[in-house]
Amino acid sequence: MELKELKKEYEVLKKKLDLPSFKELNEDFEIDKISKESGTLIRAIRKIVMEKIVNSLTFIEMLLNPMNAPRMYHPYIQSITSEDKERIDKIYLTLAEISIESLKCEIEYKEKKEADIIKSSFKIWQTLKPDFLAIISKIRSPNSSSQKKERNYFG
Repeated sequence: MELKELKKEYEVLKKKLDLPSFKELNEDFEIDKISKESGTLIRAIRKIVMEKIVNSLTFIEMLLNPMNAPRMYHPYIQSITSEDKERIDKIYLTLAEISIESLKCEIEYKEKKEADIIKSSFKIWQTLKPDFLAIISKIRSPNSSSQKKERNYFG
């Protein structure tokens, strides 16, 4: 499906179901990557939105359970503050709730429910972005003064 056609079809859905603008949704969830004709465009859009939600949830899960986390995250994981932990928990619980709600649409198709999940996911994502960006910023440059001291073994 060409981008022009996708935007045209989306505009019809937007008006009918009171969805966010194509531009806003595309900036956060890259819905322009829908490439095939779909009898249920709204479902295809929800699946792309959920792809980002699930990927983000997996990333947050890795921070919460760092057993097999890539080494590049260890300085941050070792310096997580209680404020960071609260942010991470908030993001995790919120994304998990969205993900579980979306599973209902995998079982039973209802256009209105698909639209509701897209709208709520978009709104919730807007509220989570500042906390997510703060965490990513700290991962890029963890605060060395708050890092746990490395223990030396003299044995």
